[in-house]
Amino acid sequence: MIERMLVLSTANVTAETCNVYLHTAPFAAFEKGDYGWFVYVPTDLPDELPADLADCFDLASRAGVDWIMLDRDAQEHPGLPAYDW
Repeated sequence: MIERMLVLSTANVTAETCNVYLHTAPFAAFEKGDYGWFVYVPTDLPDELPADLADCFDLASRAGVDWIMLDRDAQEHPGLPAYDW
């Protein structure tokens, strides 16, 4: 089985989402070394979901992917807000 993954910049989410929320997220989220995350896109979104991550999940769902890789070296997606941190 081969899965497709949406690659986004960590700048497409806030520092708080990366450094706080993803550590205790109610879905699979794995640190990618020191500078990123692998995040599962759940079909049932949690009630307490940061808006920046919800935007990323919406983009991933429209693209038909189940995973997002957040990477500091990836280009910022032009359809998403960018956060300077």
